[in-house]
Amino acid sequence: MVTANLMNHDPSCLLVAIRVRDVDADRCAAAIATMNDALAKADGFSSLDVIRRHGGLGTDFYILARFQSGPALDAWMQTKTRKALLSRIEALAITDISRQYASGSNIWFEPVSMPSTPKPPLLWKRWLTSMLAVYPALILLVYALRPITTQLPVPLGLLLVAIILTGLSTAFIVPWLTRRLHTWLVAR
Repeated sequence: MVTANLMNHDPSCLLVAIRVRDVDADRCAAAIATMNDALAKADGFSSLDVIRRHGGLGTDFYILARFQSGPALDAWMQTKTRKALLSRIEALAITDISRQYASGSNIWFEPVSMPSTPKPPLLWKRWLTSMLAVYPALILLVYALRPITTQLPVPLGLLLVAIILTGLSTAFIVPWLTRRLHTWLVAR
């Protein structure tokens, strides 16, 4: 009897490998936990296994979602909930995302290796993102610092603006824009 049940049972799995910046690892883990809660309510869901590993260039997550059948996995893949939850996780990715599907009683996956270095976005996309980061902040800083910079020699006033602008764009503006525009930046 057990053998007959195994023969009729057609498990299916989805393996997703993703690398995120170390600072985003806890956010990614929380998003995966939220996805696990949603998966627990999905028809035909069996389990979710996650391996989290610091990879030197970021934190790697290997996510294995198991379903009782291929149709159960396919049904979940079409849900808006899956798309919303997975897009939140994938938005944190700093490399190409690896996805593999497998089904049957003997499930095997090809070894997943994360790229050693992420592919940079196209030059014109990097340039446009830099302009979006710098130009509005530059205008604001020039006007906001005018009471101070008008009292200084021009090179010193420009140095003050450049120091503040570089700090803001490096620490806050560019990382925020990169996360927001990630899908567009990595599209070829």
